[in-house]
Amino acid sequence: MSAFASSAPARFRNWVRLLGFLKPYLPRFLSGQFFGILNALSSLALMKGVPKVWDYVFGEHRAPLSEALTIIAMVPLIMVVRAVTSYLNTYFTSWVANRIITDIRQKVFEHLQRLSLDFYNRANVGDLISRITSDCQQAQSAITTVVNDIVRHPVTLITIATALLLKDWKFSLAAVILAPLCILPIAIYGRKVRKSSRLHQESQGEIVSRLHENITGTRVVKAFHMEPYEAKKFWETSYRQFALQMRIVRSVNILSPLIEIVASLGATAALLYAFQRGMRSGDFWELLLGIFFLYDPIKNLSKLHTTIQKSLASTDRVLSILDTAPSIAEVPAARSLPPIREAIELRDVSFRYDAKWVLQNVSLRIPHGKTVALVGPSGAGKTTLLNLLPRFYDPTRGRVLVDGADLREVSLLSLRRQLALVSQDTVLFNDTIRNNILYGRMEAADSEVFEAARRAHAHDFVLQQPDGYDTVVGDKGVKLSGGQKQRLAIARAILKNPAILLLDEATSALDTESERLVQQALDELIRGRTVVVIAHRLSTIQRADLIVVLDGGRIVEHGAHVELLAQDKLYRRLHDLQFR
Repeated sequence: MSAFASSAPARFRNWVRLLGFLKPYLPRFLSGQFFGILNALSSLALMKGVPKVWDYVFGEHRAPLSEALTIIAMVPLIMVVRAVTSYLNTYFTSWVANRIITDIRQKVFEHLQRLSLDFYNRANVGDLISRITSDCQQAQSAITTVVNDIVRHPVTLITIATALLLKDWKFSLAAVILAPLCILPIAIYGRKVRKSSRLHQESQGEIVSRLHENITGTRVVKAFHMEPYEAKKFWETSYRQFALQMRIVRSVNILSPLIEIVASLGATAALLYAFQRGMRSGDFWELLLGIFFLYDPIKNLSKLHTTIQKSLASTDRVLSILDTAPSIAEVPAARSLPPIREAIELRDVSFRYDAKWVLQNVSLRIPHGKTVALVGPSGAGKTTLLNLLPRFYDPTRGRVLVDGADLREVSLLSLRRQLALVSQDTVLFNDTIRNNILYGRMEAADSEVFEAARRAHAHDFVLQQPDGYDTVVGDKGVKLSGGQKQRLAIARAILKNPAILLLDEATSALDTESERLVQQALDELIRGRTVVVIAHRLSTIQRADLIVVLDGGRIVEHGAHVELLAQDKLYRRLHDLQFR
């Protein structure tokens, strides 16, 4: 599905879907609309009450003071009712709108957790962040402003217009004739606002993406002295957003001045009409107040179309994420995978990204409790093969089995609870060391956390941190060295105690001393488990039970280290290049 629904029926469906989130909060919403209707009716009371007060104060027949006070007190009383009902209308409506947006944002986030890796390979990180933050916020106006105004302002228009017609139909008819002049610009500028709003939200995602790239890649930026280039690119992106924002500002804000000009012409006509009719001042004030109270609903309803267009652009972008189906999904009634007892097996597996075949006719059996190393040049298909085991992807052809069970037929939870992954790109969250280790098993006791850290050779350096296990490691573990981060990742895997361990270049980016410590931690981790390891450094995999050599997406050699050296093929060449 495209990011934006283009047809009117599609836009209407998105509106209905957005309002569907309203159902759990219907009592609060209806309360808000009830007070909105009372607020609209108070305009009618004020329209009728002020002329009466005017006649009592300035009329020819002076009323007694007590009676005059009673009549005059009507005005502040009505104003109190207007103030209270306006507050309650705004409060209840805003509460519902903000709660709905919170629910939508949570639902989108949870859906993102279910989407497959291929979605993230195509997605722009900044654009996703923008959709969850600013687009959700923009969609809020569809509820706060639009739904509220659709209920309250028509009530005001109907009641005031009816009172005006009953009071003086000729005067009221003239006012109604001027109304289309107020509505005409709405259709013209509404389309412009929708188009500009869509482009504006896209540019917001581009800004977030550029910020994300710049902040995470700041070492490279500084190393190559590219700060001026980055500043120029950011300015270009920001200026595009500024230009789009000004397009929206022009289209939205030109409406009020146009309506005010029409209203002023109407007021002039009203004065001439009253002069010709010799109208009483009280009657004139009643008609004039009626016209005045019509102005605000007409003005706000005139903006409603542009607000709808802006919010629909954002709503489409948000709902398009929810409409994206994960490519990796469980079959109905997927069965639970028992603990592995025999082997992992790949049977005639082929896989492609778009049109490029990355694996071709790969068959491999990995016995339980054995260590299998994947070796080969860059682009040989090692990481792709590894990604098939936790079912990050499904093979294009062939099957991946655990103890004879096809991974497509078992639940993802039962599969992934048996797995742990330690990669070269260590992911630590901006949280405490304790919680980063617990990420493998959140219910574990502190004693288990400490033991996992000891076995990963991390306990000593953790105790040297300012707050020990309660030290916050910073974004992506920025406060720790590469070796320290890797040992915490290993501690996390040890705590999870998986049956199957996946190691993806776990020591490739480390210095010699850090590699030695991490290797000791890995030796502790792999004991008694089924291990699949990728490594460019052949020294780390020489003790593997089986070494599988990949090239061009195919298995070209397999065997033990000594056997492969004796064959004098690709493995031997890779070995000689490293140890020459």
